Amino acid sequence: MDLSLLIASDTADCVIVDPKTNKATNIVVTCYGVYSDEYQEAIKKRESAKDSSSMELLIDLTVGWKNLSYEGKKLEFNRENALLVYSMKGMVVKNQVEAFILEQNNFLPKR
Repeated sequence: MDLSLLIASDTADCVIVDPKTNKATNIVVTCYGVYSDEYQEAIKKRESAKDSSSMELLIDLTVGWKNLSYEGKKLEFNRENALLVYSMKGMVVKNQVEAFILEQNNFLPKR
């Protein structure tokens, strides 16, 4: 086996699933994985912060998104909008992105 198939990428795309239909949407959130330097830096930043929260950590691990809108208005990726999206009632996007980040297989090369 070629070991390059076991090397995780720093980032990956999380396709958001509609929990009602269980089908993929066109919303894609790009995030850093647990083996990236950015993940390690974000953890250190949160550990040293006085007001540390899992929400802030998740925002730090989000690179960007595609096809995300709210009430008909396109949402550009920034910290303010990330907080809005991740704190929405039901936390559908937040929960899916958190679970995605923790799953190593999501960051390994496709086979």
